[in-house]
Amino acid sequence: MTGFAIFTPDMPALKQTFRVAVACAIAFAAYKLLGLQQGYWAVFTVLIVMQGSLGGTLGAAFDRMLGTLVGAGLGALGALIHDDGTLATGGALVAATALGTYVAMLRPQLKVAPVTASIMMLTMPHGTPIADFVIDRVVEITLGGAIGVAAMALILPASSQAMVTLRAAAALDKMLDLIGRMADAVATGETTSFVVPLVELRPALAAIEQALREADREHAARLSRHAIPAAVPRTLWRIRSDIVLVARALDPPFPQPVRVLLGEAAADVLRQIGNDMAACGTALRTRRAVERIDIAGSRGAFSSAFASFRTSAEGNALSLDVAGRVFGISFALDELVRDLRDLAVRIDEMNSAVLPPSSSANER
Repeated sequence: MTGFAIFTPDMPALKQTFRVAVACAIAFAAYKLLGLQQGYWAVFTVLIVMQGSLGGTLGAAFDRMLGTLVGAGLGALGALIHDDGTLATGGALVAATALGTYVAMLRPQLKVAPVTASIMMLTMPHGTPIADFVIDRVVEITLGGAIGVAAMALILPASSQAMVTLRAAAALDKMLDLIGRMADAVATGETTSFVVPLVELRPALAAIEQALREADREHAARLSRHAIPAAVPRTLWRIRSDIVLVARALDPPFPQPVRVLLGEAAADVLRQIGNDMAACGTALRTRRAVERIDIAGSRGAFSSAFASFRTSAEGNALSLDVAGRVFGISFALDELVRDLRDLAVRIDEMNSAVLPPSSSANER
């Protein structure tokens, strides 16, 4: 009905919600059964370490464990050097957290160290042996981390490999939209700003690199295997750089003589490049070979038009700035074609590798 938004469930979010809920229930039951005095630390750890993928959870659990060990050591040291006086306790607390913060600035994976140190000093019951308190906290946090990793590995598993491919396909969708807008702009001469979508591409590509690091972590821990070449995100960055060159060439729009002689030919090449991007995205999502798009005809037509334009009266009458941008778009189109061909080869290498089917390949 008009006026009513249709709610579409986000399946990855629903699956992660289910995983976290089950893991929290297991952590709660475990600490009750084991009789841990402050077992809620296990539940907190589950909530902290569980990420959107197994590799991300594994990394967060390791960082949490490492930070806990350092923070527990600082908290124990702070507890040892002060009496029960308020000023002494406050001074030791400040010293322990300051040292923990300094260590965390040098090693970001230890960012929980000052938090752990301060919580330990503020929650340690009077008269409790320091060594016992530290050991209990380490056990509880180790328990929570183990439950979090096991939940990600066993409950509706979410591999980082699937995340890499889906994020790469989504980035290609953004690039495809940009290429379509650029094709329209070069053909019509409309003033169009590409700054915002180009900026938005940066975090999208960075997220692909992060997911690949998580997939490598899973592979190293023997929790999963993947065959994603490191060249895939690098090639996507190069394609973005090529698109930036096209955007710079089109700002401001070409004068009418350039559009008349080169506009449609350049727009046709861009549209064929867009078809190539769409084929790469489809191959990533379906884990099939990339369908090759014949760009040679369009590229040849543009090359012929460009060669004629260079010797024409209109071409010789161009200002230095416009001439530079015309040559720039020709160079950028060549680079786009070459880098997309390279990406297609990398995707084929990845999809042809013999790996177990990803149980989360359809998470979208």
